[in-house]
Amino acid sequence: MVYNNGKMELKFRIMDKLVQQINKIILKISKGDINALDDLFSLTSRMLLFMAKKYLNDKSLAEDIVSEVYLIVARKASTFDKNKNGLNWLYKITRNTALNFNAKRRFGSNIEYNDDIKIIDNVDIDDWLDKILIHNALSVLSQEEKRLIYLRYWEGLTIKEISEQLNQPMSTVYDAMKRVLKKLKKLIAPKKQK
Repeated sequence: MVYNNGKMELKFRIMDKLVQQINKIILKISKGDINALDDLFSLTSRMLLFMAKKYLNDKSLAEDIVSEVYLIVARKASTFDKNKNGLNWLYKITRNTALNFNAKRRFGSNIEYNDDIKIIDNVDIDDWLDKILIHNALSVLSQEEKRLIYLRYWEGLTIKEISEQLNQPMSTVYDAMKRVLKKLKKLIAPKKQK
């Protein structure tokens, strides 16, 4: 799929400039320039707050999560690869921090969500649309269903390991996983075939 739309091209150029600006600021932070955190906050806080609210459905909690994100950035800026997408990195930290908070709040669990899903990197329209389809399908799942998918496909646990971690019989976990995959297939497959 190719888009020759000038507006789309302009949006991509603006996004590229934003990412370059964010990358430069993260690099400054990695070199110890803590004042650069203010610049990063000014540039990205509204986007990150919007994202955190999507996961938490609570503005106050979302603000706390975004504050935590900037603390994480200050601690881990030296691990950031300057050739990667800085906005994507911030989104991943925000998403994972919100998911960790939800998991601990809902399940009293110590599971840490740290996946490598990329949100914006290397924009290929077909891949991007597939990612949107998958993201939308996953957003329909309950927290329990998302947890199963996370444990199975991001952590790579077997059905037996998941059943032990969740203190549930293997047959229950197997049946639940089968239902979740069937649900995801219905949500994704018909749309991808159009």
